[in-house]
Amino acid sequence: MMKKFGLLLLFGLLLIACEDVSDEYVDDIFDEPAALEADLADDAADTAVTEPIAFQFTDCPFDVPRGYEIECGFLTVPEDRSDASSPTIELAVAIVAAPDGASAPPMLYLAGGPGSSGLEDYLVDPESWEFPFLQNRDLILLDQRGTGYSEPTLDCPEFVEADEQDNPDTLCYDRLVDEGVNLMAYNTQENAADVAALRLALGIEEWDLLGISYGTRLALEVMRRYPEGVRAVILDSPFPPNADTPVDEVYSFTDALAELFVDCERDDYCRENYPDLESLFLDTVQRLNEDETAEIYGDDLVFALSSAFSDTSLIPLLPYVIYEVSNDNFDALDEISAEEGFARTKYQDDEDRSDSEGMYNSVICHDEYALGDYERVETAVVGTIPPELEGALLQNTFDLVSLCEYWNPMEQVDNTAVSSAIPTFILVGQYDVATPPRWAALTAATLPNSTVVEVPGAGHSLLGTVECATTITDEFLANPDQSPDTTCLDDIEWPYFE
Repeated sequence: MMKKFGLLLLFGLLLIACEDVSDEYVDDIFDEPAALEADLADDAADTAVTEPIAFQFTDCPFDVPRGYEIECGFLTVPEDRSDASSPTIELAVAIVAAPDGASAPPMLYLAGGPGSSGLEDYLVDPESWEFPFLQNRDLILLDQRGTGYSEPTLDCPEFVEADEQDNPDTLCYDRLVDEGVNLMAYNTQENAADVAALRLALGIEEWDLLGISYGTRLALEVMRRYPEGVRAVILDSPFPPNADTPVDEVYSFTDALAELFVDCERDDYCRENYPDLESLFLDTVQRLNEDETAEIYGDDLVFALSSAFSDTSLIPLLPYVIYEVSNDNFDALDEISAEEGFARTKYQDDEDRSDSEGMYNSVICHDEYALGDYERVETAVVGTIPPELEGALLQNTFDLVSLCEYWNPMEQVDNTAVSSAIPTFILVGQYDVATPPRWAALTAATLPNSTVVEVPGAGHSLLGTVECATTITDEFLANPDQSPDTTCLDDIEWPYFE
């Protein structure tokens, strides 16, 4: 059973390590801490653990991109708020100044994964973050506990260094435990408390939240436990806590396939060039799985499509790829696959801070998978999906349940829906397999002040890849209490296939 941790934050310490700290932040910290502390304490009704806050501005741990004004620092918080003797950890923070001056509340970005680095998500292409709604508001980037530049990191270099016969997950787990890391403390509830602590530490009275993928799950937990100071929320590709993740991850792929087959049938070009697409796809998967001489397994085609559905730009190619693979042109998979291989890879090299494998494992095992889930999922889905797909689609469940038996073993997972009146804008792609459209509806069901937009022909993570999504988000943030104009969706051309 998940524990619920309350939070009583005392402003006892603010360490400032550079002279050019924003006066606005510092003034807010010393003018309003008592009121802000009382707000958070009122919401923390479960239990209260006294937590001193330490925020220290430092030099940025990366080269600041030319032309951008960025301040950096570290927030010190307890690793485990349920333990009064818990050691502390440090969370990396970067504040990107608004180009036109901060006349609107700041925005906190919550990265996905779980395990992605908010700082690296920005640094890989700062220009892609020049959204209209960020021109007049500061952007706050947080490396969640265990990720990126935060310490300790739960990154697993074992995936690069391990021999083929070794299990990198096990090696990483053993090392982190030997180092004294309490893996049970790396979960969404502690993450949400970190977010609340950061708002207080920076003296911010009001801010907006932008979550993408797992970041939406974290944003929802903040809305549940620490709503004070949250003006509006954007959930791009929502991941609600009340989803039955192990089961829904199977159906999300079959749902996307069904959408693909229907859209191909109603598109003249696709219907004429790729007839009987569904039958051909299933026959190809079965044939390749049974042919021991084939270059690839049929499951490889399933994994490749599952990954490609997340990328809006690749979806128009999928009927063509299915037909080419059916004719044993396996090179066609290169057009929709990452360099690492057919399946989506979550593992990065040991010098890449963009993804923390250990944090992914800790959160997924703590929040999503319980002992016995494989048998439950198998019982639920077998007979309801094409038998040709059962092996591939159940493999991920089997792998994660096996991992969680030792990483963070849970007998049951208690995830309830988040109810909140905070203005919320929900974006989802029609073909999103990672966070399917059914999850957007599930999220909105208990958020009475929310708007859901499903983008036709789109995959996962829409801001920055679909112009209409950015346009609607900008309008929502300007007036969160009004339904935004969504007419730009009518201008999206879909279906079209190549």
